[in-house]
Amino acid sequence: MISRLKAEFSALLDLISPRRCLVCRQTLAESERHICVKCYLDLPRTGYHKAQHSFLETNYWAKIPIHRAAAYFFYTEQNREILFGFKYHQKPQIGQYMGQLMAEEIVSQSDFFSGIDIIVPIPLHPGRQRQRGYNQSHYIAKGISQVTHIPICEKAVVRTIDNESQTHLLHTQRKDNVEGIFRCLHPELLRGKHILLVDDVITTGATTASCAQAVLQALGEYNEQGLNTTASVQFSILALATATSHRQPMEAGDGYTYEATYTA
Repeated sequence: MISRLKAEFSALLDLISPRRCLVCRQTLAESERHICVKCYLDLPRTGYHKAQHSFLETNYWAKIPIHRAAAYFFYTEQNREILFGFKYHQKPQIGQYMGQLMAEEIVSQSDFFSGIDIIVPIPLHPGRQRQRGYNQSHYIAKGISQVTHIPICEKAVVRTIDNESQTHLLHTQRKDNVEGIFRCLHPELLRGKHILLVDDVITTGATTASCAQAVLQALGEYNEQGLNTTASVQFSILALATATSHRQPMEAGDGYTYEATYTA
């Protein structure tokens, strides 16, 4: 009886204010949520989770002890409302739903999540989070955790500086903009773990690298002199989207010259 009433109420709401796809704005079918089937299938997927060494992963080589790095799809003008909807329009449930879709697809196609112990969403500054009401990366992480059952840890790392948005900065300015903005308060929660850092969008990777370096510093395994070290933690990184300017073949080929070693 209750389920029937809920269905009837939902149908009435759709008549008054039809639910529309975030991408194409067409009316959603009853079984669709936030994005229609066609736009879901048309998302420009990166495929990076299936690569042994993806091009996104190479952004982190020689910066942090990276295991794998991936993003679900390439950010475009056509699909940007997926990200804007949950980030700026007070709809965090979109992030959780997209995190769930991403994790289900990755699990069905690869062993990307194998060996990961804990998920750390990239923190927002407390002031920014109060203003927005939530951390969008936390909701993506919730969707991932729902599928993988990997626990989320939010209290180990905090953002101590409310830095300028990376969106309009030049590539060369982004590293300086995020340097030292994170602090790991509880390194004991992360020591010896394989940590999955989760963010909404990756461009240069500077924000996620800075977060990882804060963990390494708290563990005494990172210094600015660039000395070799053996880290007790390992990082994988996952985002919903990455910039189209980074669109490259899925995997670094035999001719790629980066050394996949960690130098702190």
